[in-house]
Amino acid sequence: MSIEKTWGELNDPQDNDLSSLLQSSTLPKLASHNPLVKIKKNLLNNMVAAVLICMLYVAVIFYFQIWQVQMAIGLVLIFSLWAVYTTFQQYKQLNTTVSPHSSVLVELKRHYQSITNWMNTQQRVALYIYPVSAAGGFMLGGVLGSGKPVEAFMHKPFVLITLLIAIIILVPACWYLARWMFNYSFGKHLKALKKNIDALEEEK
Repeated sequence: MSIEKTWGELNDPQDNDLSSLLQSSTLPKLASHNPLVKIKKNLLNNMVAAVLICMLYVAVIFYFQIWQVQMAIGLVLIFSLWAVYTTFQQYKQLNTTVSPHSSVLVELKRHYQSITNWMNTQQRVALYIYPVSAAGGFMLGGVLGSGKPVEAFMHKPFVLITLLIAIIILVPACWYLARWMFNYSFGKHLKALKKNIDALEEEK
């Protein structure tokens, strides 16, 4: 039994005796635990978390009437809404039951490339948002800490230098954290998907 045929049988709704397939010596262990299902589940979790974060940003914008902070957090909110939208698009187009009427290899490659591109795009765009987010958080913290308006404490050179240092530290830190989170949520499942693709290519 070929790996491509196995994928088709795994996704065939008329096949009720799935346990017999799982016991087949020709069935790869990775294929029996469809990584696309787990990726789709984590995409949903990603969306739920992003929506909750968006709600927090909205609360900050309405609660703190500081236009500089509102502008900065507003830009971060727009990015977060874009991230939710692109994640939803990825979630919607991810078909976990690869059609047996099309090439399994082609379908798996398409999903692998699409998910990888989605992750890379989100991380690249976020690099432009991290400095804005850091500045917004810095100004909000300064207002709450000093009790003074933004204009009153931001004109000092020391404060501006501190803000610059904070941005220099936080941007790469946020980038590495986001990279780790993406890898934690999707990395091992993408590797499993890639192993299935490599196994299918070896059969060609």
